[in-house]
Amino acid sequence: MFKKSLSIVFLFLFAVVSFAQNNLSYGVKASVLLNSAILPDIKINNSIGSVLQGDDVVKGVPHYADITYNYQFGGFAAYKDGFGFSMLEVNYTTTKIYDEINFNYDILDEINMVILDRDFSYLDIAISYNIFVSRNKKLFFTIGGSPSFLVSNTGSETPEKLDIRVFSGFGFNLSDRVRISARAELGVLEVYKESYIHHIMVPVSVSIGF
Repeated sequence: MFKKSLSIVFLFLFAVVSFAQNNLSYGVKASVLLNSAILPDIKINNSIGSVLQGDDVVKGVPHYADITYNYQFGGFAAYKDGFGFSMLEVNYTTTKIYDEINFNYDILDEINMVILDRDFSYLDIAISYNIFVSRNKKLFFTIGGSPSFLVSNTGSETPEKLDIRVFSGFGFNLSDRVRISARAELGVLEVYKESYIHHIMVPVSVSIGF
């Protein structure tokens, strides 16, 4: 009786492992990254009279940084169920915050002023759930989040060592092993303490499973 029960247990465990392996996939991922950022209180004061009277040259209206391009690469593990698939990613992400303001005065030619130019790299651990939204299970909607750990940066300022990002987007399964996706990511935490600066990223990715 004991041997029979033990055999049933082993058969059950074998079935579970086999099922998990059939629904579990691994692979690599590479992305082109569109970068921007939410910037606080930066606007050029175009009034010479106002400046001569002692007002600030830079006045404040929050706006978005210029769009730049970087890259992201890493690996993933995905587990498929009947409604979609869960995914765990480990990515190396490079990003940039660049902001240049163009302005002119009546008596001067156009002047370009670089307000901010900083590069960063992060190690991201992203967790997402991807819901199939088409009958053929090709198109899927993504929602998830990622703790991101600072690896390197430029500039004399000291950024925060941790960023938390939330994201959502869409993707398409080209085949059982290849998918493309795009998502919008927003940094919840400030890049610099009390700066009100937050990362915005849009990775456009290709994932290849093994």
